[in-house]
Amino acid sequence: MKKSLFAFLALLAFVACTGKPKEAAQNCAEGGEVAFEVGKNYFFKNGSAVLPINPKIISEAEFSKLFGMATTMGQEGKPTPIDFTGQFVLAIVLPVTDVETEIHPLEVEARGDSLFYSYEVRTGEKQSFSIQPVSIIILDKQYENKEVALINAQETACLLAIDRYLIQEIGCRYAKGEHCVPIHSIVGVDNRNAEDILVWGDFWVFNYNQVGDTLKCVSGGSHPGLMHVRQTEKGFEVAGFDQVEDGSSFLPTARKIFGDKFDAFQAVNSDDQQREKLRANVLADYVKAHCLAVTMYQDFGWPAKRL
Repeated sequence: MKKSLFAFLALLAFVACTGKPKEAAQNCAEGGEVAFEVGKNYFFKNGSAVLPINPKIISEAEFSKLFGMATTMGQEGKPTPIDFTGQFVLAIVLPVTDVETEIHPLEVEARGDSLFYSYEVRTGEKQSFSIQPVSIIILDKQYENKEVALINAQETACLLAIDRYLIQEIGCRYAKGEHCVPIHSIVGVDNRNAEDILVWGDFWVFNYNQVGDTLKCVSGGSHPGLMHVRQTEKGFEVAGFDQVEDGSSFLPTARKIFGDKFDAFQAVNSDDQQREKLRANVLADYVKAHCLAVTMYQDFGWPAKRL
């Protein structure tokens, strides 16, 4: 969960940088799109291996342990050749399913010491047989030593919709600041219904003013609950928010809303140290994304903390 969240935050930084004028964007971390080739006609040897945790495979021996060649008739039926002396691969393998499922690579970006691989999972009708979705892309070996972050396009778009909602519908209820920064610890997701994607989480919103090199907190608060997100022709949007109530109603409404995820929510909500670490990471990424000359953040009545 932490890796996914931090990768998502870094992706937001890219969006912010590319959306700025050229002069400001030059201050952001430099990088660019990385060319890749789709590796076709390979299958995952699910009988002799577990699902790979790390998508990066740098040797032929390692690759051969995990994947076999699915050769069919004709030129298009031959597996895409891979030369591990000058190339490596990024492989995504999903669990076995009887629903038509395809993994579509979208983009690979190099930023600093990291590669950010954006992909999309498309699903269709239920089938009378099971498949194991596999996606393999082939890259030049010059990028082999970079850390890889997988970015699921649907999950990213869904989280962006939640961020917009937190800023526009909740952040505006507090005393205004120059910067509104949403933060969330996701407890669970149910995306089986595109018309009602369920996202349980501990959601926070903070408003800040920049004073010198410090972001000073003006206002903010916690809003745990269940977000209802739907996919429309224009993208994702929050259709509703079941929010945990305050005071004596907090525990009863939290139990009702989170259900079997209540213990997980309690663990997240009660961990002040981890939440503060998460906030510092989110703010650091926000500062980088918006190219702010900021090195500290501060809550009212408390000493400033370094990002």
